[in-house]
Amino acid sequence: MVLTDIRPRRLGFPSVRRVLEILPTAAVWLIITAPIWAAIIAPVALGFGLILFSVYWLWKSLGFASGVIIGFWRLHNAQKRDWLAASAGLPDYDRLHHLVIVPTYGESEEIVADTLHYLTLQDVPLDRVSVVLAFEERDPFAPERARRLSARFAPLFQNLLITFHPDRDGEVRGKSANMTWSAQRIQTELIETGLIDPEHLVVTVCDADSRLHHRYLGALGYEVLSHPDGFLHIFQPAILFYANHWRLIAPLRALNSIYSLWELARMVPTHRLVTQSTYSLSWKAIYEVGFWDVDVIPEDSHMCFKVLFHFGRRVKVRPIFLPVYADAAEGATLRRTLQNQYHQILRWAWGVSDIPYVAVGAARARDLPWYVRIMRVVWYVEEHLMWPSHWFLLTLGGLVPRLINPTYANSQLGLWQSSLVSAILGLCFPCLVLVILVDWRLRPQHPDGEDALDVLIGWISYAMLPVVGLALCALPALDAHTRLLFGRRLEYRVTEKVPVQARFRDQQAAPGSAKLASATAPSRRPRFDQLAQYRAYAPGSTTAVTDSVFLVYRDLR
Repeated sequence: MVLTDIRPRRLGFPSVRRVLEILPTAAVWLIITAPIWAAIIAPVALGFGLILFSVYWLWKSLGFASGVIIGFWRLHNAQKRDWLAASAGLPDYDRLHHLVIVPTYGESEEIVADTLHYLTLQDVPLDRVSVVLAFEERDPFAPERARRLSARFAPLFQNLLITFHPDRDGEVRGKSANMTWSAQRIQTELIETGLIDPEHLVVTVCDADSRLHHRYLGALGYEVLSHPDGFLHIFQPAILFYANHWRLIAPLRALNSIYSLWELARMVPTHRLVTQSTYSLSWKAIYEVGFWDVDVIPEDSHMCFKVLFHFGRRVKVRPIFLPVYADAAEGATLRRTLQNQYHQILRWAWGVSDIPYVAVGAARARDLPWYVRIMRVVWYVEEHLMWPSHWFLLTLGGLVPRLINPTYANSQLGLWQSSLVSAILGLCFPCLVLVILVDWRLRPQHPDGEDALDVLIGWISYAMLPVVGLALCALPALDAHTRLLFGRRLEYRVTEKVPVQARFRDQQAAPGSAKLASATAPSRRPRFDQLAQYRAYAPGSTTAVTDSVFLVYRDLR
């Protein structure tokens, strides 16, 4: 997704919401400029502040490394578990129905088809799975893509509903408004007509490039039914940006590996987990909160807090340790790939705009314990404060004060503070090594195999993270904060995606292999690769430029 500016919504005296937008974004600028101004007016305080930050960063590094290791172990076990057998004896197991909503705008037929392909490989019976393809009406190619996709996939699922979201006043163009439009159509065309029972309906929201693990819906059903309040819970799988891993240059592979492992690690401390990208919840929860809000961009986290604040202490955000392969941002050229990487982080970091909603919602959510409400706000603010700030403190925090105030830096106290900071940060290095080792085991296998040189290049690419992290992590996040600070709103624009045939690491055969079908879950519908109309797309080339040229030419025809 790419973001562009639109005019501020409000003028005049700042409202409470506007104040809550200004405070964290202004705090970010105070933090990243502290090595400059504090080195002059308060060098002692700055030195001790950097020591505290170093301790904090060591704590975060230990949490990250341990979360990656625990998450990797749970991921391994979850992929081996027979979730259908575990849930077969649970109440209402035979009545549970899955509805998967795939919002899309501008993505090619290949990308959406690959996502639907992985849905056909789910080990639950496909006559208990319905799909909604949520297109945007402003996409001129959407009707034709919808027709072809419907012809190929409609026979496979219990229902396949196509929706076209029109542009409407008061809405922010994007996923959230599209989801609400599709939810309204689901209510009128599938639920009110009796095609689906809403009491036992679980909804999974997928991005257009999300490939669910073949056991995901089975595991989701077990997690919902095995808890008394399971229909009020929200479920988050592990989003791994590995689908096009080997088409990226090595430094970008390292950066997106960190993103993937961070997604995995953050699932371990469930008390602070917030949904992102692909997630699941019941139709009951969606309907009672009034669907998704149509005037927000970060719909995933926003919906998570909306449900949490509405239902209170009965709501839990629970991880499902099964992978979902997603695409790292990519383009037809290296320049466009870098631009798309930047704009994707800009969109993610725009979650800072939801701080006022989270703060006000927590204050009003009387059904939640006071400490839960406070900590939910603190954790959300902390994440968005550190995102654009940590790079500057880690790299410039010890260098800039020495240049600005060399007298204090060379004093006995200044040298002690500096050496202590270096020693504490040095303890973070083993954590990075552990993370790299897990990435080496978790990432998809190279289609042509890796030799020693490939492995060496991959490891060396992590040394470039300080440079790549500045350009494609810290700066776009700071960009988002600065835009919000000055009231410059953002809206969605879809970036290009290059089709790729993704394969999970434990797959030894093509995605259509019969090995992925569960013998315990026969479906009355034919398997995907048994249909006459199925034509597999060729695997993605290692050269994104070549693939994109031919894809654009084909679409224009």
